Amino acid sequence: MRIITLFFLFSFILSWGQSITDTVQMMHYNLLMYRNISSYCTASNNNPANKDNYMNTIVSYLLPDIITVNEMVGDGGTGANRLLTNALNQNGRNYYKQSNYSANSSLCNMLYYNANKFALYTQDKIDRGLNNTMLVRQIDVYTLYYLDNSQLEMGDTNFLTVYVAHLKAGNTNSDVSDRAKATAAVMDYHDTHYSEKHSYVFAGDFNMYTSNEQGFIHLVGDPNSSIRFKDPVKQSGSWNNNGSFASIHTQSTRVSGSCHSGGGLDDRFDFILCGQEILSNERGYGYVNGSYKALGNDGQHFNSDINSGINNAVPASVLSALYGMSDHLPVAMQIKVNRTTASTLRGIHSNHLMINNPIGSFLRWKMQLPMEGFLDIVDLHGQQVIHEKIIASESWNSINVSMLTPGIYMAIVSSNNKQVVRRKIVKL
Repeated sequence: MRIITLFFLFSFILSWGQSITDTVQMMHYNLLMYRNISSYCTASNNNPANKDNYMNTIVSYLLPDIITVNEMVGDGGTGANRLLTNALNQNGRNYYKQSNYSANSSLCNMLYYNANKFALYTQDKIDRGLNNTMLVRQIDVYTLYYLDNSQLEMGDTNFLTVYVAHLKAGNTNSDVSDRAKATAAVMDYHDTHYSEKHSYVFAGDFNMYTSNEQGFIHLVGDPNSSIRFKDPVKQSGSWNNNGSFASIHTQSTRVSGSCHSGGGLDDRFDFILCGQEILSNERGYGYVNGSYKALGNDGQHFNSDINSGINNAVPASVLSALYGMSDHLPVAMQIKVNRTTASTLRGIHSNHLMINNPIGSFLRWKMQLPMEGFLDIVDLHGQQVIHEKIIASESWNSINVSMLTPGIYMAIVSSNNKQVVRRKIVKL
């Protein structure tokens, strides 16, 4: 049993709200058949070891805190772990973690995150359309929460739900219909599970040629206006082979290729869309204006190789890695994380609480000095699940918590109508 010592201040406490801001970087990337060997994407023209080195270079440059990907090999999770080990947690980095493997095709999605800043709260998937038929590829749903290790934290945990999709490629009527079915299923799920305690982003390779496509209209024009997604750069139109959108095109990195698609940069297939709450910075996460970009796109390589002529959008080594890694460019943006802490003026005396963490069926605790107050256990949706009056002494006390489901909770102790301490605890 691990014992944590918490400090209770009861002589006099003066608290006031203070806003602290962090900035996190998010990146979405279609990895192009990562470790998925086929007749046209071979170990020679799409070498896994080379791709690990390319990805390491890209991540070392951008240092994203959230990485979502498409076209990860559907092999039970071995490939996803190899990218984590061989590319992300390299060059002194050891803080990236991955979500759980989940797939219904030979190519799957994955989410990686900086475990110094985020933890994975829940994970789900959308694999059926509104008519209950299987989608071409499932859409994955990840909910993260921001880790605030401040001992004086008073604000609520900030949840960020991330949808990741790789929609059907192609420009036939059937392809367009498949994409529309997938986004209709997403918005139905989004409407059902929507929470005002969460912020939302939708990242993926949408394979769409125009914002007039029904699949895109589902995302940005849902009848429920509060759940609609927004394009942070507000670039609607016919993106395909249109030089007006040259600065946001994401495919292809090259004019010709075998495994890699050709044609040069002339399509906007890859997106990160935001909920209005992020654009308005309403729930702790806020889009950093001007931060959205197609990494490596300088706006001057329409229908060209990204490494032809002069391209100073990124360092030469990164440009070379982007060219070799995939026929897509990653899209990235920055998000502000605002959280409220309490500044506390300490009095002369302090009290010490010893508490077991993680907890099993019982929460056990004792204090150095007597104290009366209340202990509340609150889940990460803000719902109070236990409210106990406590009369603390030097002897061990216990509260039955066997009714709680495993997960992360907040333990909040108050005295004289003042919140004294707030801590995360883990129920096994």
